[in-house]
Amino acid sequence: MDKNVNFHLLEQVYNFLVVRPGFKVKKNQDQLLDFFTEIHQDHESGIKFDSPSNVIIMFGSRKIVNIDLSPPLRNKTDFLEWIYKQLN
Repeated sequence: MDKNVNFHLLEQVYNFLVVRPGFKVKKNQDQLLDFFTEIHQDHESGIKFDSPSNVIIMFGSRKIVNIDLSPPLRNKTDFLEWIYKQLN
C-alpha cells in the first residue's frame, strides 16, 4: 500500500460523511470513528483501539492516531490539515 495519503482523498471521505443523515448531530468522537472506519474500509481487520483515545489503523504511514488531539471534525479545514499530517 502507498504510504502517502492524498489530501483530496481525505477531503472526499469527509464530504461523503457530512452529508449522511444524522452525522452532524453525532458527538465528535463518533464522527471521528466514522471517518476512520471509512478510510479503513478496505482492510479486513478494521480499526482497533490501543486506549480510549488511540486508534490503530492501517492507512498511510501512521499506525496509531490519538483522536483526543484532533480538532473538531465540524471544522473542515483544521480537521483535514490535522488528519493529513497525522497520516503522512
